[in-house]
Order: sequence, then C-alpha cells, then structure tokens
Amino acid sequence: MSDFSLNILVVEDNLSLALELEMLVKEMGYNVIGRVDNSAEALEMIFSKSPDLILMDIDIKGNLSGVQIADKIRHLNIPVIFITGNNTQAHYDEAAKTNNIGFLIKPVNKFTLLSTINTFFKKLSLAEQKSDTESEMVLDEKEEIFPLKDFLFFKKRGLLHKISIPDILYVSADDNYTVTVTEKGEFLSALRLFEIEEILNDYSFIKTHRSYLINIDKIDSIDSGKSIINIGSKEIPISRANRVLVLEKIQLLR
Repeated sequence: MSDFSLNILVVEDNLSLALELEMLVKEMGYNVIGRVDNSAEALEMIFSKSPDLILMDIDIKGNLSGVQIADKIRHLNIPVIFITGNNTQAHYDEAAKTNNIGFLIKPVNKFTLLSTINTFFKKLSLAEQKSDTESEMVLDEKEEIFPLKDFLFFKKRGLLHKISIPDILYVSADDNYTVTVTEKGEFLSALRLFEIEEILNDYSFIKTHRSYLINIDKIDSIDSGKSIINIGSKEIPISRANRVLVLEKIQLLR
C-alpha cells in the first residue's frame, strides 16, 4: 500500500455492512484505518488517527448519532459520506447541515461509493501522472485546488495520494506544469508555479528562482558564492534578482 494513500474510517454498527465497506475501500486502493460501531470509539479514532474521509452510518450505537458526530468534528474539515437505511427527508436535511460530501442509501453500491469519493477529491487533486516510468504525462483538467489539514492531494495512476506539505522538498516549474518533489516521490501538477506558491503561502516556502520554490526547512547547505542551495543531491539556483531577498529571508526564518 502506498505511503500516500488516503486513510478512511468506517463507522457502521452493522457488522456485515461494515466488513463490506472495508472490502470496497481496500479494493479501491485506499487504507482503512479503523472500523468502529459506536460514537465513543468513532470520536476516539477521529481525534487520534485524523482520517482523510469518514464513511458514517447515521444510526449507530452510543450517545451520539452519526450526524451529531459530524457536527462535533466540523472544525476538523474532515469530509463525511453518510450511509443510512432510512431514506427520509428529515435524515437528508439533518445531514445537509454538516461537512458531508454524500448521502448514500443501503445497500451501498461499489461504483456509487467510488464515484462519490472521486468526485469530491477531484477538487483536491493537483494532477494525474500516467506512469512512474513513462516519460509521457497526462494532466487532468485544472480545477479548484486547496490544501486540507496541511495536505495536498494529487491524482496519480488513477488513485488519489495525500502529500504532507511539510514533507515537500521543492517544487520546480517546467513549461505549463510543475513537479512537486518529496523524499518518496514526484508529483506532476497542471498548476503554474505562482499558483502553487499561493497555496503554500502560509508555510515555510520561498521562491529562489523563476523555476523553483523550496521548503526552507529542507535546506542542507547554501553556497552563497555560487548562488546555489543544496537540498539532498539537488542543486537549486538562486537568481540574481532574488538573491538578497532569499538569503535575508532564510537567515530570518532559520
């Protein structure tokens, strides 16, 4: 399983359905970080494991319903897909007030679940890379992009991958796309460098060159004489126009 795979929590008090949901999620290529049947354990898992998505039965065991749990964790901005056997307007209206991205009726269809998940996370996807080894790269149509809980989401080989923003080494620009580099992989994006820069504005990133945006926390060394920053084995140039500002900001932040 990829280190970047999405982590999903299943909250369902019907054991048979819970096992089915777990199986479906794994078939999609995502991680199931837990399977619980009551509100107390659900909250414990949510706060301790911080899932990327919750499949939430509305009527579960415990003091809180699935909707009440979703309302209680609204500030965490974790998307919720509600699952219920009660197809009523009241249930739908109640769920609509929370941070939900879908309302599915039991029994859950695999493709309906997959479509619901992918439709939402497509907004978080930065790009799709056709293959790790192929040089030809296929980009998704650019859509609204935003980080979620200090993560960016990329689509690669049909799966969504979450990347922790602090783990990014640098971002490089190449014509009409950018490559985000981490210690464990590279991810192609249809966004321009200035658009990535806006997304990472609140983090410790700085533009050293018109083609490079670096994570200051990942700098190994600086050769001010050659105007080079070293991150791992990568030598990243500091442009003449950015030199003074970059060195001053690095010194201030470090």
